[in-house]
Amino acid sequence: MSPEDLRTRLAFGAMGLASRTRLRTVGWRSNDRMDPAFRAVSTVIRVPAQVGERIESALERMRERWPAHLFYPVATLHVTVLNIDPYVPATGSIAGSVAAAEAALARHGRFRMTLRGVNVSPWTVFAEVHGADREVAGLRASLRRALPARADAPRRDAPLRRALPLVLSNVVRFTQPVEAELLRALRPLRGRAFGSFEAATIEIVRTDGLLSEENTEPLSTVTLRG
Repeated sequence: MSPEDLRTRLAFGAMGLASRTRLRTVGWRSNDRMDPAFRAVSTVIRVPAQVGERIESALERMRERWPAHLFYPVATLHVTVLNIDPYVPATGSIAGSVAAAEAALARHGRFRMTLRGVNVSPWTVFAEVHGADREVAGLRASLRRALPARADAPRRDAPLRRALPLVLSNVVRFTQPVEAELLRALRPLRGRAFGSFEAATIEIVRTDGLLSEENTEPLSTVTLRG
């Protein structure tokens, strides 16, 4: 195991432990991603259907037991590179910001990522992404250099998000308090392998908190080098 892989595993382990502890003690609290009016400009990598179907199958028992939570359809599964809302104008055209993001992303090459293991945050169940920390960190850094931050941005590019290099794909959003039994039911999936794929394109979209088809406006698709 490389030092990078070890760091990723340790970071995901610490995040999962802290999140499970918070859900058991403080409890679940909704966030703005569940607001029907929520919209953000983001850069995303789509998860291929064959990988998404394995995740969907692994979560079938959870869906049957706790159907009230919001399960992402396979077609909407994705890895967020960076939410660029803090860097685009609040009003008027965002064409200049989109063009700057395109140029920044297009300088990067294709890379592979592996989805392995299910974990939790205080708001979601997610599939861990391994083997892509360095590449995604480079993409995020390029976007931040290319796009000046807005002082009046409603959502900030939080320091914690900058400090954590973790890459993930949300697969379920909690919609109500989370039972301890649900957290225990996820334990067997912590090391489950879902598959690898090459990240060849990155989409720039305006979307809701779920990348739902009906509320997603494609703005651009950038093809990575290679």
